[in-house]
Amino acid sequence: MKILAIHNILWSHYKAKIFTELHQRLQKEGTDFFVLQLAFSELSRLGLKTDLSIHTYPYEVLFPGKAIEHIGHVEKAKKLLAALRQHRPGIVYLNGYYDPSYWLVMAYCKSRNIKIVLDFESSEISRRRVWWKEDLKKIFLSQCDALVCLGQKAAEYAQKLGVPRNRIMSVKNVGVDNDALLEIFTRELPLREQRKAKTGLPKYNFLYAGRFVERKNLDMFIRAFHEAKNSAANGHEWGLILSGEGNQKPKLQELVRSLGGDNWAQWMEPCEWYEVPIRYTLADVAVLPSTFEPFGFVTNEAMVYSMPILVSERCGSAHDLVIDGLNGFRFDPHNEADFTGKLLWFMDHPAKFRQMGSNGKAIIDQWSPDIITEELIQSFHKVSLHG
Repeated sequence: MKILAIHNILWSHYKAKIFTELHQRLQKEGTDFFVLQLAFSELSRLGLKTDLSIHTYPYEVLFPGKAIEHIGHVEKAKKLLAALRQHRPGIVYLNGYYDPSYWLVMAYCKSRNIKIVLDFESSEISRRRVWWKEDLKKIFLSQCDALVCLGQKAAEYAQKLGVPRNRIMSVKNVGVDNDALLEIFTRELPLREQRKAKTGLPKYNFLYAGRFVERKNLDMFIRAFHEAKNSAANGHEWGLILSGEGNQKPKLQELVRSLGGDNWAQWMEPCEWYEVPIRYTLADVAVLPSTFEPFGFVTNEAMVYSMPILVSERCGSAHDLVIDGLNGFRFDPHNEADFTGKLLWFMDHPAKFRQMGSNGKAIIDQWSPDIITEELIQSFHKVSLHG
């Protein structure tokens, strides 16, 4: 049997570990595993290189000269259908339903009794729902043989769209390369104080790492931090690390200046995935303030490093990984007073960080690539047995 995975961009380093382990495990069983990557990267990440060394599984990039956003639906559909005819898989592992060309892939598979295992990332809280779009989703999902979901909230939404619980094979299909990231973090941690002194960082720091776009809610984060810093007895010991890039950056920088924050906000440029752990060594609490996030890998990464976390309740990871008071807190991203209060709690309780971080590490150990790979393989087995 052959399993053909269809994925969007090769840049996704967190998928490289999963695909590599799938290939190695399935190969031992006599099952071929091949990945069709649509493009190397997307527009927002063109400045970052794609680390080919971590992609140690068989793959092909269908459109090597284009960002994913620049690939037309017709040319994408043609290449995908040609690849399906060439590879003749027994199972297609598809990363979503949102692309029109994926509907043609689905139709092709159904006409040839090819099983479909679908990555399902959506959750009901993501955005305003439109009835006809919901009906289309129900049609697509009804044709899939199994779903592997991006957390519990995605699984709940899939069931509301009519997917039987026995076709949801996993709610843990999200992860980072825990071991590789922790190795880098541990190696770089001894240089923490030296780097903080060189950068001019204060004793304690909150960290956000990601894109500077509107739904990340960074303007409220900046305002809430400013308020908490002015209220806390040790507020002068706290700073803000903002790592990334995006169209909101000039607006956010102006907001910081207007609040007199040039001495407490540290801006850091985007960096390669293997440099991100160094940013975390400089911080004490990781924050994900988004008004919506399908999951939010910032949460996973911080917990791998044994850091406490503060995560918006509109992020999928808040419901799977955050236990209030145990390893961090959830908050309402539309309630600035709630957000400020949680930031203030962390400022007042630095002695709690070590135990909270340790609690989080125990939780995230149950979301390792090995466990995710095993659940995916079991999904493939169940689907093939019911063929």
